[in-house]
Amino acid sequence: MLMIARRKVSKISDIKFISAALNKFISLCILTFISQPGQAVETRTVTNFDSHAYEIINQPMDWSEAQKYALSTGGTLVKVDSFPENIFLRSLMAETTTTATDGGGSKYFWLGGTDSDLEGSWKWTDNTALTPESITTRKLWGQGPGFENGVSEPDNFMGNQHCLAMGLEIWPAGAPASSAYGLAGQWNDISCSNKLSFVVEYDISANYENGILNVKHLSAGNKSYQAFFQLTPCATLCLKIVSAEEISLPKPTISNSFSDNVLKIEKLEFDGKMYELDLNLIDSKKLIFEVSNSSLTSSLVTYPDSVWISADPETVGVDKVKLQKAIDYAFEDVVVEGVAKAQNTQGLVIIRHGTIIAERYALGSNKDSIATSWSTAKSFTSALTGIAIQKGYIASVEAAVSEFISEWKEGETTNITIKNLLMMSSGLKESGNDGFTMYVGEKNEEGNYKTVNNKLYSIENRVADPDRAHWLGATYNWNYQNADVQIIGESIERSTGKSLAEFAQAELFSKIGMNAGWWKDGFDNYMPWCCIDATTRDFARFGLLFAREGKWDENVIVPAEWVTESTRLSVVIAPGSKSGYGYLWWPDVSGEWFYAVGSRSNNIYIHPGLDLVVVRNSTLKFSGNGVEKDRATGVHVTEFPEKWDHHDFFELVIDAVNKQ
Repeated sequence: MLMIARRKVSKISDIKFISAALNKFISLCILTFISQPGQAVETRTVTNFDSHAYEIINQPMDWSEAQKYALSTGGTLVKVDSFPENIFLRSLMAETTTTATDGGGSKYFWLGGTDSDLEGSWKWTDNTALTPESITTRKLWGQGPGFENGVSEPDNFMGNQHCLAMGLEIWPAGAPASSAYGLAGQWNDISCSNKLSFVVEYDISANYENGILNVKHLSAGNKSYQAFFQLTPCATLCLKIVSAEEISLPKPTISNSFSDNVLKIEKLEFDGKMYELDLNLIDSKKLIFEVSNSSLTSSLVTYPDSVWISADPETVGVDKVKLQKAIDYAFEDVVVEGVAKAQNTQGLVIIRHGTIIAERYALGSNKDSIATSWSTAKSFTSALTGIAIQKGYIASVEAAVSEFISEWKEGETTNITIKNLLMMSSGLKESGNDGFTMYVGEKNEEGNYKTVNNKLYSIENRVADPDRAHWLGATYNWNYQNADVQIIGESIERSTGKSLAEFAQAELFSKIGMNAGWWKDGFDNYMPWCCIDATTRDFARFGLLFAREGKWDENVIVPAEWVTESTRLSVVIAPGSKSGYGYLWWPDVSGEWFYAVGSRSNNIYIHPGLDLVVVRNSTLKFSGNGVEKDRATGVHVTEFPEKWDHHDFFELVIDAVNKQ
């Protein structure tokens, strides 16, 4: 295998090259490089995203003209392969001013999709099928009512809307979101004769297959090439150029390049992963290179194995100076009435494109320090519910809880569903402060606290709340209760025949390489509403899983449909709130991002469109025998930050991400 070479080799002496010579009469092309700068070339601005590069063309053209132009430059009209790429394009083209005559007055730019050959059979310009559901479970097509009753966009209502464009604002322009045909970033079919701006996409990746390394874009001096290498015998691992052709692609900011006798491959696709690769020139006459280093690199398919890899923020499109503001927010003291108050942050990890781009710990803590989740555990329980449904243990979210909790088969609890519990809308009364009672205990006659049996506390003696019970006609049902989540955990255990921790280990933790401990309540009941212990890095693994729609190294761990459904805004908690509620997740009202919340701001923030994950944990100490992870013998001791606002903090991170 190509990627086994990791040995460093010494740098050889400088070698100067002459210009490339291409033999048109044989298939073998020989590439040599220029060590002296050549003539100045036309400056063209291109922007990297993952292993592709993008060039904005602001000269409006119709769809056919745009397609021909893209092909003439060695590129194509944009083909969207992922939800993050869709969000990247929306950001890249934010300044577009072109509008479509049949597009409701909104701003658009062309995508590379059409059904002109066969009505309703949408294809990209490379003739592959255009199926949004295979790209993402999130919304790409226009999702409004369409021009015909019950028909969503695209609908080709006018009979000539055979070309695809992205709308950069609500369309029709000025319409309320509730009745619009599509939102910003969604797709619309419009007439191909519209004159719109567009993006040319260039594949600048490299791939290795059957002994051949194909480098699709390679910069050397002021020229660009596509080059092919094949394995050749040497003491270690070597590759020889066997074919090369000069191409007209512009040079991206980050590109495969040759300099100082080192050929650096920035993005090499191999075996479903992305690597960076360094090759040292060891024979200038035969153009033989020795592999000197290879390592995983940032990408939309990069996942940590036993360890995380790190990347410079700038290489993944993140501004270091702006990012530092978020780090300072988490760690710098807050001055209140002239007195410095601590933020009590133990650990902070920021992930972009599968790599750590920022990480900081409090004095005395490090990447191996255990943190705790508090109520962030609820979002783990939500994920396990989705897995249990996918595996058939629970029929659906509409299943009655009484199917699993036989104690609820009679009385007011009979028709409460799993969905009601997931949305904190059971309609049952909360018995005092159930979080305090279920974790700390109930006070006895002597004034001491005695731990309670969380399962019995959550199941028994539950009565309807007339102000929240949907079966009593209440229109507002949301009421945050830990006891309701305890019931979900008990339903998972009874339906699967496994303890919550066993099910989590088998179906979640082990699949993403997460080491975690889940606490019990002292009566041998796991606490699904609380108290998972893990490192900050391991909490980030869970965040990355949800950023990637439930996939981990091409394996589906949580169904993508569940990831989308559980993290969307299902409950508006209060008018004007910046966040709402999903299935034990907290979605931002923008629909762009969501987060898991734990007491003392033990939080996981996730922005799928930016492929961005941030974990913040508070300082943690154990009192008692915390190793047993049992409330009968130990407690978590954590501190609140002096000041913490979810939006103020995470929007600092979002603001640091540029168009890459």
